[in-house]
This record gives sequence, structure tokens and C-alpha cells, in this order.
Amino acid sequence: MRNKTLLLFLITGLTISGYCQDGRTIDKDTAFIRSILELHNEYRSALQLPPLQWSPALASDALAWAKHLAGSDKGQHDQTIVGREGENLWWGTANAFSLGDMVGAWGAEKKFFREGVFPDCRASRSSVVGHYTQMVWRNTQTVGCALASNGQNDYLVCRYAAAGNVVGQKPY
Repeated sequence: MRNKTLLLFLITGLTISGYCQDGRTIDKDTAFIRSILELHNEYRSALQLPPLQWSPALASDALAWAKHLAGSDKGQHDQTIVGREGENLWWGTANAFSLGDMVGAWGAEKKFFREGVFPDCRASRSSVVGHYTQMVWRNTQTVGCALASNGQNDYLVCRYAAAGNVVGQKPY
């Protein structure tokens, strides 16, 4: 009986390892929150922008959408929040990437960024900069993120307020 219990615990532990969250722990996962804020604020600090603050409300919205994406196993933006919240999505093989890898993928878009108004602030028409610009958008003050997994893929969703990537405005 002990072996079956231990095996069940190990299987369950592997499934929910890392930063995968459930509705009970999202505001209590201080390591996750600290990491997300540090990773975002590194990019903001480099531009002398004020640091983002954590928003439990945005994190709750992000968790609901991350669970939706994990359930459908496809990445797509939540069209119901357009104009009210900004959103960055990342997904990849379950338990294969760190938070630094995930947020770093958004930050890596900086190399394609050129001064200008959004969306004309990219090196070429095929360049993607929207994840980076949302992280460093001057008017954005708060962020809330969540990570959900379906065992095959992890889905990181970050929500931002005020929403960035406003057409015709400069990011900072």
C-alpha cells in the first residue's frame, strides 16, 4: 500500500511540478511572482522605466485563460480583453523550459525593435516585437501571470494593465 501511495504521489508531483498553478495557490506562489516581476522589470530597468507591480486580479484572469489554452492545447489570444488588458502568450513542451526561457523569448524581440510608433517600430515587416513592447510599454503599471500545463505543453499567460501596443503610440 505504501508503494502505491508513493508512486501516486510521485506521478502527481511530476504532473504539477515547476510553476504550474491551481486556483488555490496563484497569489501565494511568491517564488513565481518574484521571478515574473524580476524578469519583466529587467527589461524595464534597462530603459529607466518604473517597475511593474503584481496584480492578483490580472493573475486570476491569466490563470483562467492559461487553463483554457491547456485544455484546448493551442495558443490563441483572448479576444474578449482587447483594449482592456494586454496579453503575452508563450507555450512549449511541458517542463522543458524555465520562466527565464519563456519571458526571455519575449524579451529577445528587442533585437527587432526600432524607435517609432506601434506597430511601425520593427526592423522589418516580418519582425515580431509586440511581446517585447508590451513588457516595456510606458503606461503599463501592473502584470499578472499564470502557468498551466496539460502534460504535453506548458502555457504561460501574462496580462497587463494598462494595455500596451496601442496603434499610433510610442512604446516608451
